[in-house]
Order: sequence, then structure tokens, then C-alpha cells
Amino acid sequence: MQLDAKKLKVIESELNRLNSESKKLTREIASSEQVLRDLSETQQETENTIVSRTADLQRLLDQYRNELVAYYVTGRTLRPNTTDQGHLSEYLPFLLDARQKNAAEIEATANNLRSLLVEQERNTNNAQKTLLDLTDARDALSQRTRDQRQLLASISRNLRTKQQREDALNSDLQSLDRRIKSLQLESGGAALEPLKGNMQWPVDGRVLRRFGQNRQDGFGDWQGLVISATDGSEVRAVQAGKVAYAGYLLGYGLVIVIAHNDGHATIYGHNQSLKVETGQAVLARQVIAIAGNTGSLDVTALYFGVTRNGKSVNPSSWLN
Repeated sequence: MQLDAKKLKVIESELNRLNSESKKLTREIASSEQVLRDLSETQQETENTIVSRTADLQRLLDQYRNELVAYYVTGRTLRPNTTDQGHLSEYLPFLLDARQKNAAEIEATANNLRSLLVEQERNTNNAQKTLLDLTDARDALSQRTRDQRQLLASISRNLRTKQQREDALNSDLQSLDRRIKSLQLESGGAALEPLKGNMQWPVDGRVLRRFGQNRQDGFGDWQGLVISATDGSEVRAVQAGKVAYAGYLLGYGLVIVIAHNDGHATIYGHNQSLKVETGQAVLARQVIAIAGNTGSLDVTALYFGVTRNGKSVNPSSWLN
């Protein structure tokens, strides 16, 4: 059984690494999508400018052609204020030369814009390929994460007795408690006590499991609330503080623990993905995770717990 417990630690560490890698890929994908949007907007602006310059060129050529026709057919220019036809033969060559130069400049601009458009299309294709590669990498990472979670569940089942599971969980919690206390000493976060009885819920939903109920998964009793959630629901910090832990924890799945500056900590477990990292300062009502069912849950829900000086307290009396 000691070997299984060691394997659990290794897999938890690997899951934490995969979670960090997943967050990095998510940021890179978001950045790549923004690049694509910017390129698309720039490309559209270039296309609009090409259309405008082409129309300018066509209008100038039409005017140029009409003036030539007017001169050769009637001997008169189309310009209404031109009355001295004696000077027309001197004036027209300069006029036509200016028209030709203007047309050449417009055509050169349009050609340059077309070359720019080709370059932009090439950049867009490269950005699309980058996004596709990142998405494939994220999908592969998700599969590896699922495999590790299944392995974790299998090894966890091999810890056959309730006492063995509780011992493994308590070992993790003791390490976590030390981390919380160290952060509380240095944290500039807000106190939790003033929110008692008026705390906003970390996620919208109803209570599925209450404080003190048996977990029925070999990990003792629930030390907090299990709150129902829909897929993709945002999980928010109930108060400002510092993240004592963000990763995978036996019995809690992907979990975030936030240390507050008055001896309290809040726990958010069974998430699908995490939006913050260990050591990060968070604000009240900041989105910190996406609700899920990692760990021992078979439905999408959030585990929400409150501790005071390392001891779990019933969160029900805190929420409004």
C-alpha cells in the first residue's frame, strides 16, 4: 500500500504539470486567435483600400478618355471654364501628362496594396496553422490528462480501507495547511470574517452535499458543501487573498485553495480547469476556475470549503 501511495504522489505531480501546461496552451491559443482577428481586420481594410483606389483609377481614366474624345471630336475641352480655345493646344498636353502621372501613381499604389494583401494572406495562413497545431497539442494534452486521472482513480481504489484513504488525504492536507499558514503570514489579502452570513456564492447552483455528510468514496465526511453547476460555469473567489495551492489533490480533483489574512482559507474543488496559479494574488469575485467533475464526482459541481486556522468550518453559515 505504501507503493500505491507513492504512485499517487507521482501522478498528482504529473497532473499538476499537465494542468500548468494546459493553462499555457490556453493562453497561447487565445493569443493566436487574437492575432488571426487582427490579421483579418487588417486584410479587410487593405481589400477595401484596393477597391477604393481601383475605383479612383477608373474614374480618372474615364475622365481622361472623355477629354480626349472631346478634344478630337469637337476641338473643345470638357472643362466648363475653358473659353480660350486658342490656348487649348498648349494646355491639353500638360493636362494629359498630369492625368497620366496621376493615373500611374494610383495604379502603383493599388499594385503595392495587392502585394501587401498577398503577404497578409500568407501571414494569415501561417497563423491558422499555428492555431491548428496548438489546438492539436491541447487535445493531446487533454487525452494524457484523462489517462492520468483514470490511473489515479485506479490506484486510489487499491487503497482498500477507509483508513488508508483518509491517511493519504490527510497527508496532502497537512502539507497544504503548512502552505496556507505561510501565505497568511505574508498575504496582503482581505479578511474573510466580515463576510460571514453575507458571502456571495462562488458558483450559481444548489447544494448537493452538506457539511458533515458521508462522502461514500472512502475519504471520510464532506468538510464543505458540494454545489451543483453547469458545464462551463465560472467559479469565483469569495474574497481577495493569495492562492496557497492550485493543482490536483487526492479526493478534491483540480482544486484551488486561497489563503486570507485572518486565519481563514477557502477551498474550491473538482474543477474542470484552473485560471490561477499557486502564489498568485486574487481579487474578490475574480474568476479562478471552470467548474467540472474531476476527482471523485460523477456530476458537474463545485466543492466549496472554509477553514479557520486549519480546521474546517461549515460554509453554510457564511453564504447569503
